Amino acid sequence: MIRRSAALLFILLAAFILPGCWDRTEINDMAFILTSGIDLEDDGKYRISVMVPLPGQMGGASGGGGGTSGDKSYYVDSEVGETYRECLNQLQKRMSRRMFLAHRRTIIVGEALAKRGLQDLYDSTPRSPENRMTTYLIVAKGKASDMLMSTPRFERFPSEAVRELVKARGVIDINFKDFGVALSLPGADPVAVYMAVKESEKSEKPSKEVEFKGYAQFRNDKMIGSLENDEAIGLSLLHGQKMIINMITVQAEDGSKMSVRIYSSSTNIRTTLIDQQVHFNINIQLTATMMEDKTKYDLSQTDNVLKVEAAISEYAKNTIQKTIDSSIQHNVDSTQLGSTLWRAYPEQWASQFEKNWPEGLKDAKLDIQVESQLTDTGLIYDNITKEHAPK
Repeated sequence: MIRRSAALLFILLAAFILPGCWDRTEINDMAFILTSGIDLEDDGKYRISVMVPLPGQMGGASGGGGGTSGDKSYYVDSEVGETYRECLNQLQKRMSRRMFLAHRRTIIVGEALAKRGLQDLYDSTPRSPENRMTTYLIVAKGKASDMLMSTPRFERFPSEAVRELVKARGVIDINFKDFGVALSLPGADPVAVYMAVKESEKSEKPSKEVEFKGYAQFRNDKMIGSLENDEAIGLSLLHGQKMIINMITVQAEDGSKMSVRIYSSSTNIRTTLIDQQVHFNINIQLTATMMEDKTKYDLSQTDNVLKVEAAISEYAKNTIQKTIDSSIQHNVDSTQLGSTLWRAYPEQWASQFEKNWPEGLKDAKLDIQVESQLTDTGLIYDNITKEHAPK
């Protein structure tokens, strides 16, 4: 009897201290934000656009997307305000479900706002635990809202097309946290992925596709330029990602072209002070595979392989130099070479270089050494249609 009374008392006590999900939030009560676009209006106010999936129209897969028409599985809405939170609050007033930001994977910033500065964004976003610092930060050429209204054919949501492009292996991994760390890192200026909307060509049904352009250059928190094409490849090589996929076209001695794919890169930057002058010794090792050869080289011959490797090394060296020249031109250190100087010589950095950096980058000596290895020539050594001398 005593045991039964004790068990009953325990059950009653548990009923009081474990009341259940009294503050539960059902999935049906939430609106999952897929991505946000932030623009600067002409009057100085902010415009925030959000992309929200429509649960009632997500039963079956459908190609394409875009707009807010009834046959799409998402819709885009936006609002203007003096602050970011004011914009979100105005949007919430006309949503029947609570906006939930934890599943957002990309934040797209319009070019005008990026040029004015992202300081306010770094105050608003980290204050809420729903905002993930691993979210990708992207700068859109033009307006961010235009990117949300794109109509990529391969993905159901434009946000998915943006996310897949920004996390591709040929793109430097830059999230919200990485950008913030670069802002506070001595001798470095941050970069962000730079994307644009481009109409498809020669298509029966034209679409507005999302395109990777390169990287936006920043001085402190303000955008001042961009690195595109060769300069963007040079930056990825300097960052030394172990696995990159970059398709490049190089020129042989006779002027003909070859397309090779760089699939591995290792970068070592050594900084020295010689007679108070900065020397950057940049050593890069590349591995590549042949994709197309208009030189008609017989790649079964070692001499021809060495020629290809020399052309790849020369191309990589030139792209890195272009990237550094662009940084010098815009008076920023997008390459973050100054941070290697700070780590190697912290005292000299504080006393001699910190105040005048990145101006001091143009006086530094650069020694760029690239070693390339062609590890795969494809399934053929020589073009089968090439004319050969009769036996």
